[in-house]
Amino acid sequence: MACRIYCPQCEWAPGPEDRWICLPGCQCVWNTFETAARCPGCSKQWRVTFCHRCGVGSPHEDWYHDETPAWDDAESDVGEEELVGV
Repeated sequence: MACRIYCPQCEWAPGPEDRWICLPGCQCVWNTFETAARCPGCSKQWRVTFCHRCGVGSPHEDWYHDETPAWDDAESDVGEEELVGV
């Protein structure tokens, strides 16, 4: 199952070049998704991540979205039909 990272409010997807700053804190600049929102400068664990596009803060874990491929859903439906027919 693939995991995509994007803002839960506006669906903006950050790239590897995007950076956040530890404020208030040590002012370290880093990509928060490379460390699961833990500042590499002072080890502060951030619970909220702010979107660069819409400016809204959301719980960091809400940025991670499991994407199920369409073919996976189709196989699940077939399995359910088989169980119903038994």
